[in-house]
Amino acid sequence: MSMRRRCAGTAFALVVAGLPAATSVSAAPATAAAANIAVPAPEWDALFDRRSGWTGADGIYSIPLSGDERPGSDTTTFFTFSDTFIGQVNAADQRLAGSTLVNNTMALLAGRQPDPANIDFYWQTTAGGAPRAQVVPSGPGRRLNRYSVPLTIFNFAVDGVSLLASAADSVPPFSRYRQADAPLYLPKNGSMGDTTYGLAVMPNTPAAGAPAPDGFVYVYGVRNDFSKKLLVARVRPGAFANFAAYRFWTGSAWSPSITAAVPVASRVSSEFSVSPLPDGRYILVFQLDTLSDKVAVRYGDSPVGRGATTQWCGKRRRTTSRRTRTPTTPRRTRTCRRRTGCWSATT
Repeated sequence: MSMRRRCAGTAFALVVAGLPAATSVSAAPATAAAANIAVPAPEWDALFDRRSGWTGADGIYSIPLSGDERPGSDTTTFFTFSDTFIGQVNAADQRLAGSTLVNNTMALLAGRQPDPANIDFYWQTTAGGAPRAQVVPSGPGRRLNRYSVPLTIFNFAVDGVSLLASAADSVPPFSRYRQADAPLYLPKNGSMGDTTYGLAVMPNTPAAGAPAPDGFVYVYGVRNDFSKKLLVARVRPGAFANFAAYRFWTGSAWSPSITAAVPVASRVSSEFSVSPLPDGRYILVFQLDTLSDKVAVRYGDSPVGRGATTQWCGKRRRTTSRRTRTPTTPRRTRTCRRRTGCWSATT
């Protein structure tokens, strides 16, 4: 799992290390929850529907290298992926012998249109030519997971978080990088599961084009209780690599102590996003209960979710075991259920 943001000409990455074991949303403020709908984007599906080389991945994040986060900005977009299949796929949608699963890959898309001719995928190779992850964590006892296919269990555990820094115009991305341990991980403690920050980042800054900027970069995390719970930290962009400058939301104030943080939402997933809306609110998008077939949305009046919100739950499109999409899924809208709540109240 990883996330990326550009800051002052440097691309930073918070990478979670393990041990084995853009469609915009807009609506009038008073009726936004009722008016918003989600529809498939087949042209973006097609961008990642590939039969050779990079053929599918999870943990997908997209970041504009210009730093302008507004939907539709004309820039090169950096994609980062978690576990990725490298190999060949035949006409029957079957992976051929020799397919490999690596822990992370990356891509660059030139321009704002999903044109397959304008995207390049990147991963490293071993001395013998076998695919390997684009970035590898370092440190005592820290390594990437090794898999065999097919996968039958989640045979991994979180070991920590690393900060990677690389030139934003590097091609391939993160071909050279600096790496440092980030104190943004807490192991399990009693009834509380382990805590990991860096699973999503939102720059609420003028440079990012935020509608209501406050000058902070928000770094979101998850506490792995039976129901995953959302946590929030923030830092000034210029201090992103200074972990002493991070402050953690306690429910009423910002604290320098990571242990003082309290959850602002529950039933979230390990991969999610938080984005500002044109009407001044913020939208949290996640997979309900981590592995359900529902996509959930929460609205908040601030980056920590204070104020009345609405939650939608709708069916998530099922994917095949081979691909990141189901090519025959028809274009459709979905009616969603609503309920009121608040990010800053754990439900």
